[in-house]
Amino acid sequence: MAGVAVVLPYTDAIQQLVDSLAARIQRSVAVDDVRGGLIVSSRHFGDEDRIRIDVMLSRRLPSRVAEYLNSFGISTSDQPLSIPASPSLGLKARRCYPIRDHGRLLGYVWLINDGAERFDEAVGECVVQLAARLRDRSLQVTGEEGRRRALVADLLHGGEGSARAAAELVSQGLVCADDTIVVIVTDPSTDPEAVAAVIAEATGRGGRDEPAVRALASAVGDRGVVLVAGREEVERAGAWFAEAVRRGVRQRAPGSGGVFVGVSNAGRLDRAPDLLRQAVLAAFAAAELPELAPVLSWRDTGVYGPLMLAAVASPDLVVPPEIAGLGAGGRTDFLAHTAEVFLDAAGDTATAAEQLMIHRTTLYYRLAQVEKKTGWDLKNGRDRLALHLGLKMQRLLDTGIPALLRGEEEHRGRS
Repeated sequence: MAGVAVVLPYTDAIQQLVDSLAARIQRSVAVDDVRGGLIVSSRHFGDEDRIRIDVMLSRRLPSRVAEYLNSFGISTSDQPLSIPASPSLGLKARRCYPIRDHGRLLGYVWLINDGAERFDEAVGECVVQLAARLRDRSLQVTGEEGRRRALVADLLHGGEGSARAAAELVSQGLVCADDTIVVIVTDPSTDPEAVAAVIAEATGRGGRDEPAVRALASAVGDRGVVLVAGREEVERAGAWFAEAVRRGVRQRAPGSGGVFVGVSNAGRLDRAPDLLRQAVLAAFAAAELPELAPVLSWRDTGVYGPLMLAAVASPDLVVPPEIAGLGAGGRTDFLAHTAEVFLDAAGDTATAAEQLMIHRTTLYYRLAQVEKKTGWDLKNGRDRLALHLGLKMQRLLDTGIPALLRGEEEHRGRS
């Protein structure tokens, strides 16, 4: 993923400390953040390996290498650790020095060398000084992160603030004016901070299996959102990040139940508010309609997409009164379900009977009852279309989607 370089005033001071240490011990020194992203590196003394060169170029650690290093407990240790070589990963033996400030992990110092323990005293002195600098850096990164999230939220909200936010995001190099974007949204029960943490891990970890785009996490109301931007394969990248969010959030809170994610179509920056709306509706449909996938793109909402948009305007015009008696509760509910399964099966009675687990004779009887109650002929294509659309709309009206849509409309009207 192509990262955006942020110039921090503390980086020069960190670089000076690292260069001074490297010159003193005559070994190359690198400092990573807690996610494996390279902060600074000294010049090399002939001790570099393939991974160090790759990280110098990409600024990030490939995921397989990160997993290998983390397996030695570097994130929980407060003491230096020696990591064995891994020829298959292109990794020489190295020594890791966790950098902590009052117990809080801020990053790591790395030496590539067998027997690097002899440098522990010199590196330990440097680690104390680096902790202060990295603490200052962490505070600035947090501030930058908050401002970036606010810009993304303003972009997605719409109105005059959206155009200003787009211009600011472009001027800061966070997106390009000609980028294509995709918006990802989670359901309201998912903590936006968990979504942001997953995206930070995915974009900070690196790895050649990840798409070459930028992913910016934020929040709109009580929903976690991700803006994915790039020039190529942005839709593929959006699908990749959406799955990463669902998987990552579930790993962080395994007992929290389902995680539902909506993904918009691809579009330009000026369409961001509309793309947000698509993603919100897709996430809601994924949560409310069991037959749909938990990670759902707007394109894959099928007939529910346009029906959701119609629901906010005038649902009574979309649900014919003839259908009311088929889904009014009690004994008539099975007729609506029977008709919907039959129509979903494109009128294939054998398939419908199998899915309903009833005899085909029973199916014919129920379909005759449907025709009697509605006055429609199921052999007539127009009648079947009206019934099918009406049943799907009734499904939507039985969920919380209309209230969601009305709330979205009121919010857009105030923006």
